[in-house]
Formats: sequence, structure tokens, C-alpha cells
Amino acid sequence: MYKKIINPDHELLFTHSHQRELEKPNPIILNSIARAEMYIANTFVHLREQAVYGIMLSTRQVLLETRPILCGKFSLKDLSHGLIIGHVIQANATRLILVHHNPAGEISVKDKHLLQACRLKETLLEYSLLLDDFILVSKTSGNGNQMSTMSLARLGLV
Repeated sequence: MYKKIINPDHELLFTHSHQRELEKPNPIILNSIARAEMYIANTFVHLREQAVYGIMLSTRQVLLETRPILCGKFSLKDLSHGLIIGHVIQANATRLILVHHNPAGEISVKDKHLLQACRLKETLLEYSLLLDDFILVSKTSGNGNQMSTMSLARLGLV
């Protein structure tokens, strides 16, 4: 079911039984875009640095881990499938939601987001991993900690 990834240090294969061991008694289930956006709004409201985060999910869309994938100044071209797959496998996940957090800028869907999301979705499917969504997050203009999110899945682009 999974492609074997050759790594000289150790083999990085995981199974669904490993995932069940990691699931918590009161799991956070992100099985809809609205739930994912609510989780992101509550989790990312205090972050001040631009970054791409990966929300790692189990097969049943139970939250396993949220981790930064790229931080600081970067280009979306740096977001390679090898980098993402390494993080997904370390978290023992089979599903992924990518979040591009840009607290200083305005949200706008650019061709680079669409191209990167489509390319990553196709590549991850080859490894039996699912990219559920690519969400763009930024602070709204004005005061306070209000955030605006844009889901590429909600737009039908992922």
C-alpha cells in the first residue's frame, strides 16, 4: 500500500496499528473544512512569524500533531514533497492539511499556491498520503487578533 522510502539511517514505514496507539482518549477530529478552520484560528492566532505548518492527521482525520515545515523567509518552491513526506512519516500520519501562515500580508490566492497545492497533492497520492487542504491564513487589517482564512479545498482547487 505504501511506497518504500529508501533512507540509509533507518526504514521509515508505518502502519495503521501505529496510528491507533498514538490516538488520544479525547481526540480532536478535523473531518470538515469548518472544523479545520476553527482549529487553525484558535491555534495560530498568537503566531507572528511567516511559516508553512503541517497539520498531521490519522486515517480517520484525528489530529496527531501540528508542526512547522518551513519558517522565516522562504519560497513555496522550497516546499518539496520529500520534506513534507519526511514530516508526515515522523508523525505517523496518512492525511495532511498544509497551512501557509502570513501574519503581515493580505490573503490572496496566487498561481504559485495553486500550482504547489496541485503538485503536492498528486505526489503525495503516489505514497498513499492525502492532502486534505491547503489553507492560507493572515491577520485582518485593523486591531485585535482577528484572522482570515482561505481554504483551497473550499474553493474546489485542492
